[in-house]
Amino acid sequence: MIDHDSNSRADAPRSFAQSYATALATYVRDGNEENLSRAYDCARQALQSSISIGQLGELHFQAAQTLCSGAPSPSPETKRTEEFYLEAISVYDMALRGYGESVAQLTAEVLERKRAEQELRDVTYELARQRDSLDQQVKARTRELQAGLERSERLNSQLQQANQEQAQFTYAISHDLKSPINTIAMLLDIISVDHQEHLDSECLELIDAAQATASRMSRMITGILQYARLVGQEAEFETVSLDKLCRDVRDDLRQDITDGKAEIDISPLPDVRGMPSQLRSLLQNLLSNAIKFRDPARPCRIAVSATPKPRNCAAEITVSDTGIGIPEAYRTRIFSLFQRLHTYDEYSGSGIGLTLCQRIAGYHAGDIQVVSNDEGGSSFIVRLWMNERERDNGTQSGDDG
Repeated sequence: MIDHDSNSRADAPRSFAQSYATALATYVRDGNEENLSRAYDCARQALQSSISIGQLGELHFQAAQTLCSGAPSPSPETKRTEEFYLEAISVYDMALRGYGESVAQLTAEVLERKRAEQELRDVTYELARQRDSLDQQVKARTRELQAGLERSERLNSQLQQANQEQAQFTYAISHDLKSPINTIAMLLDIISVDHQEHLDSECLELIDAAQATASRMSRMITGILQYARLVGQEAEFETVSLDKLCRDVRDDLRQDITDGKAEIDISPLPDVRGMPSQLRSLLQNLLSNAIKFRDPARPCRIAVSATPKPRNCAAEITVSDTGIGIPEAYRTRIFSLFQRLHTYDEYSGSGIGLTLCQRIAGYHAGDIQVVSNDEGGSSFIVRLWMNERERDNGTQSGDDG
């Protein structure tokens, strides 16, 4: 007697295997998502036919081996066989665990995803709102800065014009005063020479005093003219050898050096970007002052040196002397226009030289200060950049440390 149920169970795997292989081949061939859904049908059919998950895996392996024979691994075909199998065993697993539990879990996952999506939408909305608010604030601040910049440019233009007009006015007045002062000095000289025999000693003393006063006025007017030229001078920067410039100034002051029995020692000085005429004036004023304000009780020694690697500037030059020194209370005052610490009888001068030095240092985006030194004299320290634009662009010729 033939057992028909046993034959039916034996035929089932062969029938399922063929059905599975056909469904798999269809999906591997075109990769269509609709054909991937046939994996679900195969999983349910396997459960109905009492095919174990191990048998399902074996049937898949045989069918996949036939389809992917000779294909490189990985390849689109091998990837699709894996996708098909994973879909099939996922459904198989869900069926074994129970559709109720799986549906509940899927529902919870869907709800969680919806909640996360809603939170993401809320955060995105808030970020967009904050971005719009920040954008409005930036635009408002930009308008304020632009308006401030325009005001600053207007004020700067007005200030430049006022400085230029002031310099022109000062130059014109000083130039017009110089001629009559020179005339007065000439007339006094004529009186002193041509009529000396007709004048008593008191008159001659008065004429000498008047000549000294006229000479001081002439020097002061010359200083004012120099200052006026500096204020209105167009900035034209070039590479300047401070070493050569300082030695040239020393040569120009040879007579003053001889009269003052001074010794000037110049250490190697760097090259900088600057205005040669201004830097020459700066060095000449500093060296002249060092000779002028010498201490008669000791030798006049002047040293010019440079800091090897100055911080925050292109060059740091120090002019030290063994002179009379400057009290600390007056070290700021001496840089003011026409400020003097001594009478004309003690030391001649216009009171403009150090003011010029400070202005020149400022034109080179630098500064100047005075300190006491170990010799009992003064040390003037000058820090120079080329100009503010070159400083900001980092193109200074020198080591900023």
